[in-house]
Amino acid sequence: MLHQATYELEFPFEQPPEFLTIQQEISDENFIFPSEMKLTLHQADSELTYTESLKPGQPQTLRFDWTQTPLADDASDEDWEKWFEKQREATLGITSYSSVYSFIYVEPAEIRHEILIPLASLKTVLPMVHKDPAFIEVDEQDGVRSLIRDWLSQGNPVQINHQTVPPEFTRIDFYGLDLKDFARQAEQRQVSLANGRVGIILTYRPETDSVRDLSVTWETFNTAIRKIQSVVFPWVGDMQRFEFSRFNTSEENVFTWQLPEDAAPRPVAEVPFECPPRPILNLPLCTIMLAVFTGILAVTMRQHRRAILTGGLVLSAVAWPLWRVTIEDPVRRPAPIDADVACSTFQNLLQGAYRALDFGSESRIYEALSSSVDGDLLETLYLQLNESLQMREQGGAVARVRSVDILNGDRLSEPDTAVPWPGFRYRSQWTVSGTVEHWGHIHERQNRFSAVFSIQPRGDAWKITNMQIEDQESVATRTQLRRF
Repeated sequence: MLHQATYELEFPFEQPPEFLTIQQEISDENFIFPSEMKLTLHQADSELTYTESLKPGQPQTLRFDWTQTPLADDASDEDWEKWFEKQREATLGITSYSSVYSFIYVEPAEIRHEILIPLASLKTVLPMVHKDPAFIEVDEQDGVRSLIRDWLSQGNPVQINHQTVPPEFTRIDFYGLDLKDFARQAEQRQVSLANGRVGIILTYRPETDSVRDLSVTWETFNTAIRKIQSVVFPWVGDMQRFEFSRFNTSEENVFTWQLPEDAAPRPVAEVPFECPPRPILNLPLCTIMLAVFTGILAVTMRQHRRAILTGGLVLSAVAWPLWRVTIEDPVRRPAPIDADVACSTFQNLLQGAYRALDFGSESRIYEALSSSVDGDLLETLYLQLNESLQMREQGGAVARVRSVDILNGDRLSEPDTAVPWPGFRYRSQWTVSGTVEHWGHIHERQNRFSAVFSIQPRGDAWKITNMQIEDQESVATRTQLRRF
């Protein structure tokens, strides 16, 4: 330690690099204490200087932005804050390339635990097999996926409504540095052990009912993963932070959440049907019979026709209020459903149909959807609504409905052959706002639809029996970052 060696190394680039990954391996295996390297990195033409402490086998990745104007020496704190905010937006909030990220989403129908782990950290946990010491090839990645499933299927129990629920591995993707939106389906390709990452989505769904209480336990740690800072996004309540740590007790490594009683999801209510009155005829049956009898007598007894007609007329007049019967008018058509009633009926049915999509499993969705839709149409309409909410650029994820705004609507004036009375057809235009949330940011989309609905009574309730979409367009898309 009385001597010092100085090296000067140059690495030429064809163009300014967006990323640099630096890893040091200068320790001998027999060293008692692994050597640490102090890394100081300065970006040219700026005041940006990064300082890191590197341990053997633990790479650090730094990102550079050459498009922004370098900050001046006397830049204010506000300028620096804006600069860092732009960096955060460019990476959708995932600013560290060597940290483990954990996001727990509490939805009405499921719990989703999304974990982003650097491959270098994962290698300290799992015995990954790969030919090239620096890379994992595509054909080697399924083997790593199997190790991950075995690793995370044991321990770390999750309970929903006081019942332990096994995880469903919704996604295990391998990411390079150039992918910033982890909600997108990653392309299969070679990834570097030094700066690659694995995105894991564990989904937990209750067998019955909605999520009312929750406990998540995490007790898988080692020397490389000592703590996991989780950010929890409940569908009711504010965002929370929770730290799982190897230095905690077992009880301290359990995150719990409970749904407030007044926030429990309400079942989708049926829209009651009250049959409007049809045109009727109130017939004086006794008078009619006397008139017929008088006519017959007048024809058969011509000599006394005048007396018979006079007597029959008097008796018919006397019998007018007696023995009356009411029948449906066979000539007059029934009046259509009142326009205001048709409007409110349609709006309630459409809102109820979209609300049913929040109930998780298909069987529970069908049950909720049956409150607004006739049984024969359940599956078709479910698939139509589901498809309309798909965000294909987000790996086909289905957006959660946030709002349904009905822009206009009219009851159609059509003959009875279109929809039997008292049913009706209704044309409407509406906008649906849906969001897909992953990895701490939100993708929002608004779609506008125009369609004609057939609405008919089924038992004591109104139901949608048919839907014909006439037009569909995307109105707006945007990405919002969560503050965590």
